[in-house]
Amino acid sequence: MASTTQLLLSLATLLVLARGCAASCSSNQIRCKRDDKCISISYVCNGRSDCPDSSDENTELCKLWTFNRSPCSSSSVYCSGCRSYDSFCSSDQCARTVDAKVCRMVQQRMLHIEEDKGMTLSDDAVALMTSVVNSTLSQKYPECPMLYTRVGGKCLAFFSLAKVPWPEARQFCKSIYGDLVTFKNLQDFGHVIEYLKETLITSDFWIGGRYDMDVNAWAWAIDDTPMPLGSPYWAERYSSSCVPRSPPHTDPFSNPPSALPEAPCYNYIQAPKQRNQGWCSAITYEHFYFISDDECQNSRSPLCLLHHEPEGV
Repeated sequence: MASTTQLLLSLATLLVLARGCAASCSSNQIRCKRDDKCISISYVCNGRSDCPDSSDENTELCKLWTFNRSPCSSSSVYCSGCRSYDSFCSSDQCARTVDAKVCRMVQQRMLHIEEDKGMTLSDDAVALMTSVVNSTLSQKYPECPMLYTRVGGKCLAFFSLAKVPWPEARQFCKSIYGDLVTFKNLQDFGHVIEYLKETLITSDFWIGGRYDMDVNAWAWAIDDTPMPLGSPYWAERYSSSCVPRSPPHTDPFSNPPSALPEAPCYNYIQAPKQRNQGWCSAITYEHFYFISDDECQNSRSPLCLLHHEPEGV
C-alpha cells in the first residue's frame, strides 16, 4: 500500500507541475497564462488580444500593468531613460514604481493572473487526476480514503511534494473531493501543528483563507466566514524598525487599530499585515506553522481537508 500511495502522490505532483514544464520564452517575450504561446511583452495590455486565451488583456492584469511606455519604443519602458523590461525590473528604483506582481511576471516570463475561484490547472490534467483519484478512493481503507490521513477527527492530505500558487492548490484539493483546510476552532489548529511536529515535516502549506475584497476581511474561501485574528493563530514577524504596539486586532472587518500614545515599541509585529486582494494564508516552517499572510502567487504545498467521498464509495 505504501508504494501505491507514493506512486499516486508522484502522479498527482507531476500533474500539478505539468504546466511549469513548457519551454521558456525569450527575453523580450512572455508566455500566455493557459497556452504555451509566447508573445512580445510589448503586446501586453495594448488593447488587442494576442494570446489565444486573451490573458494578455485580462482586466485585473491591466490594472497592474502600469509601465510608462509612451516616450520609448515598443520593446522598452521608461525609467530614467528607456530600458528593457528586464532592466526595469532589475532596478530597485524602477521596480518600486509598479506592482511587484508585474515584475515577477516579467522575470518568470509568464502571465500570472489570480483567479480566486477559477481553474488554473489544464482541463486535461484535472480530468486525468480526477480519474486516478476516483479509482483509488473507491478502495476502502480504515478511517480515511487513500491520499488522506486521520488528524484529530478529520481526514487531511499533506501534499508536500507539490509547490504551486494558492489558486492551483485549492483546485488540486477540489479534484480529490476536498478543499484547502480551514480551522474553525483552536483544537483543529492544534491537531495539525502537533501532527507536523510529530512527523518532522518541514514543508510550507497553503490553507483555505485569503483576503476577500467582497467580505472586506480575511475570510475562509469555502464559506466566506471571517478567519480568527491574533494569538494563538497568527505568526509574529521581525521588523527592522521599532513599531509601537497597537491594541489587539479583534474586528475582522476593519484595519488594525492605531497604537495609543506612549505605547511601547517592539521589533515584532503580528500577521496579517496585508489587507489587499492577492494575499492568501499559509502555515510555514519558518513561522513554526503559525498562520502567515503570503502573496497568493508564491509556491506552497496544498494542505487538503476531505469534504465528501465520491458516489458509490
